[in-house]
Amino acid sequence: MTQENRSDRPQGRPPEGDSRLTRTESQLRGPFLLFFISAVIWLLAASVLGVIAALEQGSLAGGPFRDCEMLTYGHIAAAQHNLFVYGWGFNAFFALNLWLLSQLGRFELRNGWLATLGGVFWNLALTYGVVLIFAGNQTGFSLLEFPREVGPVLAVAFLLAGFWPIVAFARRPTGHTFASQWFVVAASFAFPLTYLLAQLLILWQPASGVVQAIAHSWFVSNLLLLWFGASALAAVYYFLPKVLDRTISGYYLAPVAFWSFVLFAGWTGPAALIGAPVPLWLQSVGVVAGAMLIIPAIITAINFHGTLSSEGGWSRAWNDTTLRFVSFGAVSFTVFGVLNAVFSFRGYNAVTRFTSFAAGQEQLLTYAFASMVLFGATYFVLPRLTGSLWPSAKLVHVHFWSTALGAVASIVALLVGGWENGKQLADASVSFQQIAKSTTAWNTVLSVSAVLLLVGHIAFALNAFGMILKSSAPASAGRHD
Repeated sequence: MTQENRSDRPQGRPPEGDSRLTRTESQLRGPFLLFFISAVIWLLAASVLGVIAALEQGSLAGGPFRDCEMLTYGHIAAAQHNLFVYGWGFNAFFALNLWLLSQLGRFELRNGWLATLGGVFWNLALTYGVVLIFAGNQTGFSLLEFPREVGPVLAVAFLLAGFWPIVAFARRPTGHTFASQWFVVAASFAFPLTYLLAQLLILWQPASGVVQAIAHSWFVSNLLLLWFGASALAAVYYFLPKVLDRTISGYYLAPVAFWSFVLFAGWTGPAALIGAPVPLWLQSVGVVAGAMLIIPAIITAINFHGTLSSEGGWSRAWNDTTLRFVSFGAVSFTVFGVLNAVFSFRGYNAVTRFTSFAAGQEQLLTYAFASMVLFGATYFVLPRLTGSLWPSAKLVHVHFWSTALGAVASIVALLVGGWENGKQLADASVSFQQIAKSTTAWNTVLSVSAVLLLVGHIAFALNAFGMILKSSAPASAGRHD
């Protein structure tokens, strides 16, 4: 791969000194900007709701909206979670995955209106679902809170918006493939299959007994790992060698990382059901799958950290905006893999069950890893598609430090606070009032971290929208590579 973001070039300047888009990029510009603008808007909305939810959770009086029935903690937390996952995460990965596979496969998107139409349907269905959540019409299943009529619309929208990377992969000019392509294709196949099956077994034709709980845990693990996780890994495998202008360290191990990740990630869900009235063998499947995820975690650590550790890679990462975010995400994935493997075992799981620890693990995966990688990718891709520089370098620094500190603070509060609460719950001599009192400090940290994340996201949005508004790259322009 050739280097396209040299350290001696000002950040944000289009690579190769040419302000014109490639033919591939010129056809992606419209759908990409639709997905990206939608993602940032939903991220801001989720951030505001996150601050409100943190204040309500940490207030004994019920928070600032305790007298408003629509803005109860249950409504706000569910809406915030769905806006972050389906609004920010999906729109951003729609854009990035399509850009990645189009670049790697030299794919020209000749029917971009279909992807745009899918994006419009996706965001309209998401808006409708969130409104119904605030109206009190929601299911009791996490990440499936939308009423069941929303599910088919989201599925069709995904096929229109999220399947183009597979088309780009199928039409690649050569038989040679890259790790980034493997992970994106796996993610693009995994989500619609698991989402449709979960909709069927949980909402449309509800299964009897504990099968619903099993199907839900399976869906959540596939959504978080095989969509968020796989898509973010694809981005790291692309941007590290691209920006550093070197091959991935131990790249021959990447196929092992891919197949072990795809094989085990989808079966970690039953580990969340330990202690539930679920067959013991099924719980053990989840435990083993969670423990075996240490394999891709170790291999990706060799690939990513080995690449960054050679020839001053870490110092270059610190001085390059894209690499700074991507490196933060790579470290976070390694930490997530270790924690996920260790706390899948029954002994540790028994302590953290019914605490905030699982939320901390999810925050580590979806924000510290996936979202930080998405931010880094944006700092690389958006200048190419707009032909503009980032309006403010200060806002870039505010964005990084606010989101990095906010993410670390929230994850530490959720993980450490969850571990302490779990140990207290296991001690019969500790009253519930004592446990509630001990969480006050951690709730304060969560409130501060939510504010930090909101500040970082506002800085990111101001910079990004400023760049888009002064965009000089015409949508129809195109140059050959």
